[in-house]
Amino acid sequence: MTEMIVWNLAFRRGTGIGKAPGRTAEAALPSQPPSGWTGSYGPGVRWEHWPRSLNTGLPMMHVLTLWPPEDFQRRGPQFPGIAIFAGEGQFAVGDKFPMPSAESTDPFLRDLAAAENHPGLLRRRDLIDGEFAILWLMHDELAAGPTAPRPDLRAKGEHVDESQGNNAWDNVEPITDIWLVPRVDPNAGKTPVELWGDEVGADGYVHPTTDAGSLTDWAEPLFARCHLGGTAFPVQTMPDGLTPWYLELEEISGLNFGGGGNAQFDLESDTFDWACG
Repeated sequence: MTEMIVWNLAFRRGTGIGKAPGRTAEAALPSQPPSGWTGSYGPGVRWEHWPRSLNTGLPMMHVLTLWPPEDFQRRGPQFPGIAIFAGEGQFAVGDKFPMPSAESTDPFLRDLAAAENHPGLLRRRDLIDGEFAILWLMHDELAAGPTAPRPDLRAKGEHVDESQGNNAWDNVEPITDIWLVPRVDPNAGKTPVELWGDEVGADGYVHPTTDAGSLTDWAEPLFARCHLGGTAFPVQTMPDGLTPWYLELEEISGLNFGGGGNAQFDLESDTFDWACG
């Protein structure tokens, strides 16, 4: 059996790549093309398929589009990529959802009436009612590259987002290329589980910290990186339901996990969770 490869996400920083957008470059640009991007431009989906927040009706903020390796394409070859979006926050008010109307004189309401779910859409809400969406993308949607959201259709002072969440019109982030770089990780191909002390998981998953609570030598270079698979570093407890095929995200591209937090999106089980620092 071929050993599973796990991957760090590396972000363009000038002529090099670093562990997060805006951070110091750690290595030269790889020779291969990028495997995705982060920032306000999304994948090449029809505008009608751009996910909308369920309470505000606003287009959600694009966080990241990625063409993961074949092992991580868990919906099959017809959906070779993923895009992640963040939307309304904990103060969204459901009974104020705007009424879509194809006949309205308001272009925002006409646009909202045309919206429909993407065939690869998966929605998730967190414990404080923040909304997230994952789109499983088709080849042509990935190949289109970074695609701008439709220009803001709201009249001044109308359809204001009071949820303290994110949306594609009010949250603008620069486009940053992403490369996937192999990650030397003893937990490659193993299921992340909550461990204590010297415990070892059923499939050999090992804990990244010492009995004193500090990171082990091998875990230090893996910590606080966005990555696919391998050792998980949840800020609080390990989410239930993770598999070897998950994406761990730090606070990049407008994401807010309470300050110093991170999130886990599982591409096999659909588990999603985040915690603040």
